[in-house]
Amino acid sequence: MNYRLSSAFRFLAIPLATLLLAGCGGSDADGGSDGGGSGGAPETAGHAGRSAGTAGSGGDSASVGGNDGVGNPGGSYRGPSVRSAKSFAALAYSAITTANISSVTGDVGVSAGAMSTITGFDAPTDVKYGTDSLAPHEQRTILAQQDVTALVGDIDPRACDADYTDVVGGLTGDVTLYPGVTCMNSFSADVLLNGHLTLDAKGDPNAFFIIRGNLTLTVADAAQVVLANGAQACGVFWRIKKQVTIGKTVAFYGTVIAGTAITLNTESTLSGRALAQTAGVVLDANTVTIPSSCSHLE
Repeated sequence: MNYRLSSAFRFLAIPLATLLLAGCGGSDADGGSDGGGSGGAPETAGHAGRSAGTAGSGGDSASVGGNDGVGNPGGSYRGPSVRSAKSFAALAYSAITTANISSVTGDVGVSAGAMSTITGFDAPTDVKYGTDSLAPHEQRTILAQQDVTALVGDIDPRACDADYTDVVGGLTGDVTLYPGVTCMNSFSADVLLNGHLTLDAKGDPNAFFIIRGNLTLTVADAAQVVLANGAQACGVFWRIKKQVTIGKTVAFYGTVIAGTAITLNTESTLSGRALAQTAGVVLDANTVTIPSSCSHLE
């Protein structure tokens, strides 16, 4: 249907439209899906819960950073991005070593050393990079490490949705975390993961999990990390300001960002990445695999 303004009112059309647009405008400050912004305030706090028989608190639903994901598969991904570090299964500052043969699917590289500082990876399929890599790859690890710094800069300002700082034992026993940011900050106690940790995406393919601690993370031998209800390894980020040590025979998931060193003990597996900012990565008969089923999250 066509409408015409009479000549008497035609002079009002532009000012009136301008007023209407000015009254209902606004900008989207939530940040993009590439991990560049925090994506707004979290909807609720206390998204982590413990199963019966263990101490703890918190509700069972929350989202963070504008993530539309809890029970809403139509939302978009608002989690962090690894950018040019995407191809690295292990990226260190100083050295990468393996005590026994380790299987790594993805690149290995050091950002402050030559390729000779990467030892134990001699299979034809091993792809190694260092400061002495030939062009056009001579800056590859340096740029990737810069993107790790940017990744940390994205993660650190995000508000906590669940705070385990005052929970005795940290991630000990049967613990379930839901999408969002779980904070493990403390001035005295390191983070211990000992037991059965479930990351529950609640059916959201765009869900992301950030577990952030300001000291060290130690994962006990045979501890279990389980992805549930659509959770994906590439949507899990462990941001630990100091060292990360993963015990023996642990199945671990997510991108591990350590301020210093990362150590994987005998026969543990990592579906994700080991990114050490200022020290080395040490492996021992491990399997490290970059997740390949969720490129839209990276």
